[in-house]
Amino acid sequence: MEYDKKILKIASKITAASLSESGKFDCETAKETVAFLKTVYEGIFPLKESEDYIKDAFKAAGKITAAACEEMEEPDGETAAKFFVTVYRGIAPVAAEEDFDEDVFKYAAKITAAACEEMEEPDEEKANEAAEFLKALYLGLTAEEPEEEPEEETEQEPEEETEEEPKEETEQEPEEACAGKYLVKETKSGFSFRLAAGNSKVIGTSEVYSSKAAMEKGIESVRKNAPAANLEDQTAENYETATCPKFEIYNDKAGEFRFRLKARNGEIILASEGYKTKAACENGIESVRKNAKAKICE
Repeated sequence: MEYDKKILKIASKITAASLSESGKFDCETAKETVAFLKTVYEGIFPLKESEDYIKDAFKAAGKITAAACEEMEEPDGETAAKFFVTVYRGIAPVAAEEDFDEDVFKYAAKITAAACEEMEEPDEEKANEAAEFLKALYLGLTAEEPEEEPEEETEQEPEEETEEEPKEETEQEPEEACAGKYLVKETKSGFSFRLAAGNSKVIGTSEVYSSKAAMEKGIESVRKNAPAANLEDQTAENYETATCPKFEIYNDKAGEFRFRLKARNGEIILASEGYKTKAACENGIESVRKNAKAKICE
């Protein structure tokens, strides 16, 4: 195996983090540390050599894994390497998108790493959760859409359209023109969708799915879970944890309000943009409930 400086650097950071709680400083510990580092290095090396290697995802996985290993009771290189590989594979599709935003991805990785610092025993299930958390953050931070566009025009048009036919036009528009629509987006890494309201404003964005069929299942999950989902306001003091399916309201790094929709299995299936007020965020949730049954627009 050819020596790789970047991989050794990442493996060293993960190894150092795993020793932060040990308090040991002797020859035996040194031998165990060397074994740990070698195992991590060999475990992540094949990813760097693969054809679809993505540098930003590799760095992010290193930060997150190092943070997750800080509280390890018994440092185990194989566990750390598996955790790294699982996180990397989970977030690589995001970093492979054509419109990938490197800066936002870095912020999302830092936040995810901070969230993993108290992790007692990193395993593959928790690695999947960390990857989903990062993806939801990234999608939420990049989902901002111009708010000016059609809002005023669609609200003014019905009122200026004469008073003779209000019943037929206002009743048919939400149902036939489907109050909203699912906008499908294809990238080189897969498929994603956005749910837009009747005024064309995007109110929620999905993760990237590896296939169109998987994406369509994601849309069906939103249709099924959104209308009756519970509400969990994580910005409220002493809030109560709701059962899934549920909408979670939370504050992002900028202090804005966001929501995410989780399916019955706890998977995030839709994430919002940032709102200045909680009331606007709650309106966004109601809009998702109202438009969940919308049609797919290719």
